[in-house]
Amino acid sequence: MGISRIILKIWQISRNSIYTFFAKQGFQSFGRKSVIKPLPDTIYGKKYIRIGENTTLGSHIQLTAWDIHNGKCFTPSIEIGDGCQFGSYNHLTSVNNIVIGKGVLTGKFVTITDNSHGKPGNEEMELSPIRRHVYSKGGVVIEDNVWIGDKATILPNVRIGKCSIIGSNAVVTKDVPPYCVVGGNPARIIKQLKTEE
Repeated sequence: MGISRIILKIWQISRNSIYTFFAKQGFQSFGRKSVIKPLPDTIYGKKYIRIGENTTLGSHIQLTAWDIHNGKCFTPSIEIGDGCQFGSYNHLTSVNNIVIGKGVLTGKFVTITDNSHGKPGNEEMELSPIRRHVYSKGGVVIEDNVWIGDKATILPNVRIGKCSIIGSNAVVTKDVPPYCVVGGNPARIIKQLKTEE
């Protein structure tokens, strides 16, 4: 490794540490050795967000825990376990709850949401989406050691079992068993890696 690469690495580590020191203020909890890479696009509702230890949140991440939206109140929660790595441009948004286990890895541009703008088929559909009430069909649970590929979307009321792989561009609309590879829109099981013991 050349001297210029070493200097660049030291500068990046220092920048991340200094930024994290200020950015972590206000979170419900923020674990040791966890990092927020500069710069996030949006962090809203920090008091409802818990970050585990040794977790890295990539640059341009959006974390939103909405306690009020269009005059409607919610009790949101985002909980991220230890040892997770989130790619750049990820978007996690909650009005209900999102629970992410340990050792989860995501690519870039991943969306994890427990809500949507309005219920399909009701009278609000005549309004522009931004003016509709936010609605949650249920929370999201992502168990330990899940790998989520670039541009995947995890929708509300979904549980992803441990050690599963979510393919790039997948749209997950229903539960994924442990030890599975899923892909497509809507996501379906492509391969069973092993059965639970």
